[in-house]
Amino acid sequence: MQSISGAWLFAGLTLKTKSATRGASTMNKDLDQLKLLGILHTIWGVLAILFGLLFGIMYIGIGAAAAAPPNSTTDDSGMSSGAFGGIFIVFGIVFLVAAVIYGILMIIAGGKLRKQRGYGFCFFVAIVDLLGFPSIILGIFTLIVLNRPTVKELFKGGVISPGATVQTA
Repeated sequence: MQSISGAWLFAGLTLKTKSATRGASTMNKDLDQLKLLGILHTIWGVLAILFGLLFGIMYIGIGAAAAAPPNSTTDDSGMSSGAFGGIFIVFGIVFLVAAVIYGILMIIAGGKLRKQRGYGFCFFVAIVDLLGFPSIILGIFTLIVLNRPTVKELFKGGVISPGATVQTA
């Protein structure tokens, strides 16, 4: 009898041990979770772009309406309505651009998570996720999964043999 990575070879028959099954199930679990996180990042990225477009265009519209009234008057603070509208337009443009960049980063991270590529980029995007309210949950779970030694090995391009244990320092 000879042991080969958690499987026993005996007279031409391969018998798998529990450790081989456990290693394969851990790898499958990691791959499934990375795929799910990738899908969620992609969905979140698309939603971020849509909401950014919606609110950005809304602020730009409010600013344009406030900047071009029929008569140019000033309020009690001395600020003209044109300046007030200009602030809204600038805020809308900045919000729109930031949301689109954030959404594109999320979509790229979703693709990289599904393909197990770009560990550092995915880690960075998970940290950026921690800055927003709904995305904080996605960021926490992404960081938990990315910090597993088996997931780090998957991102390095290594194939984890079933039953193999990854040493942590």
